[in-house]
Amino acid sequence: MNLRALAVVGLAALGACTSSGEEAREARPIEKVFAEDERSPAKSAGWCSKCNFEVYQGHRCGLTVPCALCKREAGARHLHEVQWTCARHELVMSSQHECLDARTCTTCRADKRSLLGTRACERCYAQVPPTRIHGITSYCGDCNLEVGANHLHGKTVYCRSCLRESGAGHKCDATRLCMEHEIEHAPDHVHGTTQYCGRCHREAGVDHKHGLTEWCWRCNVEVDWPHHYH
Repeated sequence: MNLRALAVVGLAALGACTSSGEEAREARPIEKVFAEDERSPAKSAGWCSKCNFEVYQGHRCGLTVPCALCKREAGARHLHEVQWTCARHELVMSSQHECLDARTCTTCRADKRSLLGTRACERCYAQVPPTRIHGITSYCGDCNLEVGANHLHGKTVYCRSCLRESGAGHKCDATRLCMEHEIEHAPDHVHGTTQYCGRCHREAGVDHKHGLTEWCWRCNVEVDWPHHYH
């Protein structure tokens, strides 16, 4: 009887140890192992073993490369701007170029900038040396694009002719981005009242008819054209 009782007690103790061990294993935090791929979220700065070079914060393998001039990650078709400043008239002249690698670019390399040459001031025609080189686009990880200031995810893209972010209905040298409505309008746009007409190339009001009516900013209404009296 004593042996049988001891065996039952031993089995109960073994079962208790096993169940407590399983509970302890389940309570332990699970360490997730993350593998970098070409569509992964942004990585931290340092050496990228996949790309085999030093990278900046926000690097994405196969999508971005480090820009030595901007000191940040850059995507495809990254733009830099060269500026010439006339100290006499405080006039800034600029020129943009697409930079593939600032370490080898003849424009962006520090030891090659003397080859840029001077530029004549548009007022006094004095020869002005280059004064600054800087990036005018930056990488957007959400859109996987090089973008400019006032970028709206999924709604604007960088226009290389106008050198700014452009929205739906953009017309070069005719419209500008309205940050309130997040679309393109003419410079004389009235919030909530007018919208850009792509056929007439100007702002139009309610009940606009192409070639027949026009928006009058004095009367604040769409009127028949020609409109002589307010």
